[in-house]
Amino acid sequence: MKTFIFLIAAASASYATEPDYIRVESGETASISGILLSEEALAEIIAQNEREVEQCKIDAEYSFKEYQAEQNLRYSLLDTRYQAESQMYLDMISARDAQIKRDKKRDVWQRWATYGAFMLGVGTTVGITYAVNQNFN
Repeated sequence: MKTFIFLIAAASASYATEPDYIRVESGETASISGILLSEEALAEIIAQNEREVEQCKIDAEYSFKEYQAEQNLRYSLLDTRYQAESQMYLDMISARDAQIKRDKKRDVWQRWATYGAFMLGVGTTVGITYAVNQNFN
């Protein structure tokens, strides 16, 4: 039974995706073929990998902030345009209302002028008719 478990563990270890490594002291021969790295070189690779990960995080954050700033700018421009157009239309409505009020006043004066002209014409006609009738009587 122990042998069976050992064989399963050995088989699973041979299919592992992690790279093999052993610690080799100076002057010893390596039992596997591949690349040997000193501890300083390994530390440099790990440090470089950590720097690259941090740089990726910084780049991603910068890109997000840049995108966010661009979207805020676009929103601000649209909001400003909306506010300006809203104010323009409100001003146009106010100008139209003021013109309507002026036109109403002018219409009242025109009506009174028309009524006055009509009354003047009627009065003149009655006066002339009366004068002509007086001359013939």
